[in-house]
Amino acid sequence: MDIIQVPFGFIKDGKVFQSGWGENPDREIGEVRDGDTEKSAHFFQERFSDLEKKIKEVTEKIDATENKGSFLMKLVHLREHLPQHDGLGDYQALHDQISKYESLVRDIIQKNRVRNSEIKGALIEEAKQIVEIINWKEATEKVNDIKSRWIKTGSAEEDKNEALEEDFWGIIKGFFDRKKQFFEDKQKLTEHRKRQYEELVAEAKKLADIHGKERFEKVKELKEKWQEIGGIPAEFYKPLNNEFNQQLKGKRFVPPADYSETLAKLEAMKARKEPYNKEEVDKTKKRLFQDKSRNADKHKCLELIQLLNEREFVIKLSNKRFPDFAKLDAEKKNSIRKGIINDLISRDRDDLKIYEENSANFSSNDGKMNKMVENKIRSQKRKIEVKSKLLEWVDSGDF
Repeated sequence: MDIIQVPFGFIKDGKVFQSGWGENPDREIGEVRDGDTEKSAHFFQERFSDLEKKIKEVTEKIDATENKGSFLMKLVHLREHLPQHDGLGDYQALHDQISKYESLVRDIIQKNRVRNSEIKGALIEEAKQIVEIINWKEATEKVNDIKSRWIKTGSAEEDKNEALEEDFWGIIKGFFDRKKQFFEDKQKLTEHRKRQYEELVAEAKKLADIHGKERFEKVKELKEKWQEIGGIPAEFYKPLNNEFNQQLKGKRFVPPADYSETLAKLEAMKARKEPYNKEEVDKTKKRLFQDKSRNADKHKCLELIQLLNEREFVIKLSNKRFPDFAKLDAEKKNSIRKGIINDLISRDRDDLKIYEENSANFSSNDGKMNKMVENKIRSQKRKIEVKSKLLEWVDSGDF
């Protein structure tokens, strides 16, 4: 069968061949479809045109961008793909165009790497100076900054890049290793000094059994030892120093708080010689709870506050349930008050029964949980006691 010549190829025995170019020999790229040689040749010419357009887009992007180095692998891939591409066209021209841009990009990359080598060399010298800074905070900020600049700098020349990387990161690692060691040593020193301070506090506590000249001499000795220890963080030093000084001074006698006036005022509210003042009562209660000392008058005050608050609650409840409560006679009022208080006691007893049943069924090794349950039961019993006392107030006319 005759050979039919087509641009950049030929057709033989019903098959389409691409003419050899460069070092690439003639190559079969397809078959003639439906016996139409012209249409088949046109198909492969279009494939070449598509490739040509794709390469043109890449070269135009290279011309338009500053970061030309990022296109190197794209160009290499296109150049290596050309001999396998099935099409009809001037592949040699495409190869020459790609090679031209590849050479351009490689030249730019090489120049950039030379420049990057110079930059990284300067960064290494700068890093050597930074790691000598005594102030750890300042040095760390500068080291982190130079690390960021190093990472943003591209690769250096191939024959220098590995050595530069090793030098730079060796300097950085050495800095952080020394920093870690410094703070570990500092922590050990702090713990050692803290123990020394604690030992002196323990010695100062023994001063309570020493008096006269012996105490004076011992105080002087302890103060001198305290001054010789050295600094530790304020969070540790301040409480230790306060306790140490307090022990040196000795415990002062603190007279018990006088709650007689407070008790008298609450008694006056009970007898309605003074009006009930919720805000004032709450402030008094808060002040009493802040005082951790044992005091009989304080206990009476707290009991009166509970009763006064509970009485006020029953009064509000009575007026709410009986709109004409104020117009009723004293006997009727007391009957209503007792009924409300007994209802409240009954409800509290039901709750107490539930708590006690749950406590009996509840088994836990958690001491805190057991204590919480016990406190809840104790509080519930106290509520019942207060309301029972309130019933006595109704009978005695103190309501």
